[in-house]
Amino acid sequence: MHAILIALLVASAPDSARGDTLAWALRPAATIAPQGDGRGQVLEPSGVAVDAFGRIVVADAAVHRLQRFDADGRWMGESGSLGSDAGQLRRPESVAMLGALTVAVLDRENRRVESYDVFGHRLGTIVDLQSATLTDQTGRIEPIALTADRGGALYVADGDRDRVLVFDATGTLLRTIGGFGARPGSFRGLAGLAATGDGGIVTAERGNARVQRFDPSGRVAVAWPIAVSRTAGAMAVAADDSGRVAIADEPGGSVRVFDRGGRALAAVTGLARPRALAFAPDGTLLVAEAAGAVRRFTLLRRE
Repeated sequence: MHAILIALLVASAPDSARGDTLAWALRPAATIAPQGDGRGQVLEPSGVAVDAFGRIVVADAAVHRLQRFDADGRWMGESGSLGSDAGQLRRPESVAMLGALTVAVLDRENRRVESYDVFGHRLGTIVDLQSATLTDQTGRIEPIALTADRGGALYVADGDRDRVLVFDATGTLLRTIGGFGARPGSFRGLAGLAATGDGGIVTAERGNARVQRFDPSGRVAVAWPIAVSRTAGAMAVAADDSGRVAIADEPGGSVRVFDRGGRALAAVTGLARPRALAFAPDGTLLVAEAAGAVRRFTLLRRE
């Protein structure tokens, strides 16, 4: 509790009082996928993930497909089409690497988590979020975001009940985190989450206007307030191995980067509805703009 209070005080202090003058900057470095409906283009990019080799997977909610790119941004292939049958998708959103060789995708309107190999071949359904067996335990689930950790655990954010459901790699429910509220460990307006390198997760809330970092046991290690738009929309989250956290406010058109304790490092504004984020192994940040393109940003120290 003391750590949380200290972090809130530090993060809410003026930049000058904290000695924080945003010494880093986010600079656009490359466009991975420009806007369009052709091969290698995107209409509504809504999820992005990067594997250990820098290869990129992008989900496009408008055309119900996944596209794959190499580390240099060259198009490698695509999977999916509109529908609810095996191999089809309805508004795919979050994408996450599940181990080194599997891609997990939140097939949002079909209310399921699908898996693909790194070559784009469908492997199967990991979690059916509408199954009677699961909903008997949890009630109805409204999936809004997905992440996965290196141990194979899957985390699904439930927007209706302000909670995170934790599954193992086989799709078995392990536990839930949170619930509606303002206390540490609860959520109000849960809008995004990401796994951290140490086995925990980071969450972002619109109602409580804060970020919470959970340790591997599910306890809050630190939290800090953030400025958010009053308009509803996604708040994508990404975390890298150094502990840095990136938060995107989709309706506000901004992305901000913090250190592991909540100290602001860098920010960029004026983006076209940034809906998904992913750190690449080289430290760059991939930003999927739902009304624009998928771009790579470099985090640079200011002179």
